[in-house]
Amino acid sequence: MNKKILASIFVIGMLALAMGWGTYSFFSDTEKSTGNVFTAGTIDIAVDGKNPWTKTYSAALSDVKPSENREFTFVITNPGDNPVKVWKRIVVIGCSGGTPAYPVEVPVASSEPEYEEGLVGGVYKERCWLPPYILYDLYVGDIPIVAPGQKIRIDNINGFWIYLGDILKGGSMTVKQSYHLASWEDAPVPAVTNWAQGDTMTFDIELYAEQEGGVGPAVVDTLELKQKDLTTWEPIDGGYSGTLTLSTGKFVGIVKPSTEYKLIYYKDPWATGHTGSVLLGTGSSDGSGGITISATLGTIPASDDLNYPIGGKIWLVPSTNFDGTTVGGTGTLSWANPSEYLFEMHLINVP
Repeated sequence: MNKKILASIFVIGMLALAMGWGTYSFFSDTEKSTGNVFTAGTIDIAVDGKNPWTKTYSAALSDVKPSENREFTFVITNPGDNPVKVWKRIVVIGCSGGTPAYPVEVPVASSEPEYEEGLVGGVYKERCWLPPYILYDLYVGDIPIVAPGQKIRIDNINGFWIYLGDILKGGSMTVKQSYHLASWEDAPVPAVTNWAQGDTMTFDIELYAEQEGGVGPAVVDTLELKQKDLTTWEPIDGGYSGTLTLSTGKFVGIVKPSTEYKLIYYKDPWATGHTGSVLLGTGSSDGSGGITISATLGTIPASDDLNYPIGGKIWLVPSTNFDGTTVGGTGTLSWANPSEYLFEMHLINVP
C-alpha cells in the first residue's frame, strides 16, 4: 500500500510540475498606455469676423420703394477644426403698418395714401402682410442659389432651410442676398400699391453649420396648407386648412363639406391654364368638411419646375378645377374659384 501511495504522489507531482511548466515557461512583456483622453471635435462658424453674430441689416433695408433692390453681403468663416456644411433660412417674425387714423391724426408708420386705399365703405382696414410681395435672391460667391428669374418670394421660403455649401477648415464663404419690393414689372408676382407705405416686416436670418456626413438641420415633417385672401395673400383666420405629413404622404384637413378635392404639386411658372401640375392624391370631404387623402409625393421639386432646386408648391384644389386623373400624372388646372384652394405656407423639398 505504501508503494502505491508513493507512486500516486509521484504521478500527481509530475503532472503539477508539467502544468506549471506550460503556464510560466514562455517569455513575455507587458506594456500600458496611460492618460488617454477622448476629445470631441469642434464645429464653429463666424460671420464677418463676429462669433457670436449679432449684426442687424435694418439700415440696408429701409425706405424701399416698389421695383427697388436692396442687397447686403456677409462672409462666413470656419475657425473650427473640421470642414462644415452650411445652411441658411429666413424666419418672418411679423409685419406691422400701424393703424392710421387720418385725417384726425397720421401715425409715423402710415400715410395719407395708405389710409385712403384702405377705406372700405368708409371704414379703414389695415393691411401690412409684406412677404408675398418681396422677391428674394441668394448667391454664394458668383453662384446663384436662388436666381432672380425664379421669382422666389419671402413667403415661399419662410422658415425653409437652404443649403449653401461646404467650408473647409480655415476657409470662408461669401454670401450675397437681395430683397426686391415687387412692382407691376414683376408679374405674375403681385405688386405692392399704396397700402404698403410705411409698413415693416421683421425677420431673423439664421445660419446652421454641421459636420460633413451629417443629415442637416432638423426639418419639420409637416406642411400646412391654408385658405388665403386672394387680395392680400394672407392666411384667412378661421378659413379652411389642412396638414400634409411628408414622411407618410397623409393629408388631413377641414374644407368645404361634401366636396371632392385633389392634392397637386404645382410647378411654376404660373399660368391661368397651367398644364404641368402633378396629381398626388384624391379624396372627398364628409358632411362636416373633414377630409383625409393618402398622397404619393414622389420627388419634389422636379427639374422642370422654375423653383428647382429650392422646393415645390403643394395645393389642394376642388376636383372640378383639375382634370388629371392618374396619380403621378399631369393635368390642366383652371384658375376658377381659387378662393376655395388651399395653398402651401412654404415650399417643400422631398428627395
